[in-house]
Amino acid sequence: MTTPAEAVYPRGKVAGPYPALSSRPDEAYVDFIADARNFLLHAQQYPIAEYSRKLLGEAGVGTSPDPANTRRAIDVLMQDPAVKTYYRVKRSLQESFWNRVLESYGANRKQILEAFDAADHMGPGSVSYDAGKPLPDYARVEIHLQPGGYCFEPLAGMLYDYGLKVFMGGAADHDFVAKMGARAAAAPADGQVRRILDLGCSAGATTTALKAMHPQAEVHGIDLSAPMVRYAHLRAIQQKSDVHFHQMNAAELDFPDGHFDMVLAMLLFHETPVPVARQVLQEAYRVLRPGGTLSVLDFSGDRKRDVYVMLFAELDGSDNGEPFIPPFVRSNIEDVIQEVGFELKSYDPSKALTAGRIAVKP
Repeated sequence: MTTPAEAVYPRGKVAGPYPALSSRPDEAYVDFIADARNFLLHAQQYPIAEYSRKLLGEAGVGTSPDPANTRRAIDVLMQDPAVKTYYRVKRSLQESFWNRVLESYGANRKQILEAFDAADHMGPGSVSYDAGKPLPDYARVEIHLQPGGYCFEPLAGMLYDYGLKVFMGGAADHDFVAKMGARAAAAPADGQVRRILDLGCSAGATTTALKAMHPQAEVHGIDLSAPMVRYAHLRAIQQKSDVHFHQMNAAELDFPDGHFDMVLAMLLFHETPVPVARQVLQEAYRVLRPGGTLSVLDFSGDRKRDVYVMLFAELDGSDNGEPFIPPFVRSNIEDVIQEVGFELKSYDPSKALTAGRIAVKP
């Protein structure tokens, strides 16, 4: 009988925990797309930004990131052939990448799904889900242009995991980014860490990193997506990590009041409508004990942005399947965190993704 590892990792792993693609030609193709994308984003991003700001200045567009000014900036820049080509190529590369990754993993779809079925009943740790659970409309968005989004493609967890490897340009290799997030998650002042909750855990890398940081704690990861938590559980089994995954809406947590000592939300809120984000924060407040901590690692708000950086966020919303980024950025979520009752510690917007916003339940 084929084991889950043999089915999901028939060609082994790459860069730590990521399942290799089904063939070397697939990897070569995706490596080319990844290199081209990273060159476009990193080598060309600053020249394009400088060029764009020059065009905006010549057109008399102000630097304020308010919505009207941002809309005017988009209208100006989308008339320029170089800027239009930059964004068109960026999207086309992403579409090509996803198509090949889905095709590659899809060649082994039957065996992979059988492996998920087997892993559902294996330990360490556990997974619970309801594949027929009704989902909110916003879950249908294909974030990052990922085919089927996070919830409606059975291989979504594997696609997301490999996608993160590519999007981060190697920074996520060996779960480095996840480990960074786990280190940034603040423990309560009294040092008592018995239970930890990872909101929007996706493929579970941060969840297992939290368990490694706090081996004595009971660690739970929740996500809207059944395919995500199923893959996250199998991934955790491979790491022999005793964590618990649940398909659950972060806005409607099925945990008792005061149950957790720590809650982490890493890169969750920019993929969530602002009204739902408020509900998630209210639920995080409810399930934390007094003195418990909430750590939010996500993009900074618009107070430190000029019109071009805000424009970049707007275009990311449309070209990268991220429709919730612009309203999230404008919401300045640190304000919402305090409005629901948390005490926010000092916050450095330039370190929003590395040190985050740390809040305490009084």
